[in-house]
Amino acid sequence: MRPLSMDLRKRIVAAYLNQEGSHVVLAERFRVSPCAVGKLVRQLRERGTLEPQVHLRGRKPAVRGEKEEELRQHLQEHPDATLQERIDALGLDCSQKTMWMTLRRLGWRFKKNRRERPSKTGKTSF
Repeated sequence: MRPLSMDLRKRIVAAYLNQEGSHVVLAERFRVSPCAVGKLVRQLRERGTLEPQVHLRGRKPAVRGEKEEELRQHLQEHPDATLQERIDALGLDCSQKTMWMTLRRLGWRFKKNRRERPSKTGKTSF
């Protein structure tokens, strides 16, 4: 469903502010729901705008802003730290799963470092 046009939004609110009727009367007049009238009036009062609002649904990231920058720094300095070590070092209140998902979102993947191991001939190989 598309948002109401700005012209219609302005006319609805102007009619309400001019006391031309209740939410129900204005809803019938402009062919919208009474809740839409109330929402527009409340939005103008609380936010000062009648522009359609972006819906920011869902849970907000547990690690964001300054803590995310600290995490990036910690990743550079301690690439082999465990998830729990990262949580403790940054003083975060989140689960290991949350830290795992945050690292995935930042593009980090865990892969063991290649280490020297002796070969059958006694020489070290990579």
